[in-house]
Amino acid sequence: GKTVCHMAASSNTGTSLDPVFSAMHKLKQHKYDDCIALCTELLAANPYDQAVWYLKCRALTLLAWVDDTDFEEEGVADVLLDENATAALPRPGTSLSRPMTGQSGSATGMRPVSASGR
Repeated sequence: GKTVCHMAASSNTGTSLDPVFSAMHKLKQHKYDDCIALCTELLAANPYDQAVWYLKCRALTLLAWVDDTDFEEEGVADVLLDENATAALPRPGTSLSRPMTGQSGSATGMRPVSASGR
């Protein structure tokens, strides 16, 4: 591969920021479109610059990642105001580790009894 050293480039107005550093700064500021445009210009001049390819791919990934939140089926309010609640404690007599001890040992102890006693 070709190794590229990114030095401060000089322009007509004197010295300016390294364009790769500028692209990295735009990425950190969440200015993804600006970063992608700058990286595209840099890659037109040098298509083998892996640092610029990384910055461009990262900006494209983050740009697509932000838009994912718009497609949530349930909003935050729906989740917080949901009336279907889970019980904090288990129902009595349903534990597998501790069987119920207060009942009689017979099989009829768990069944309801009618008024006539059957």
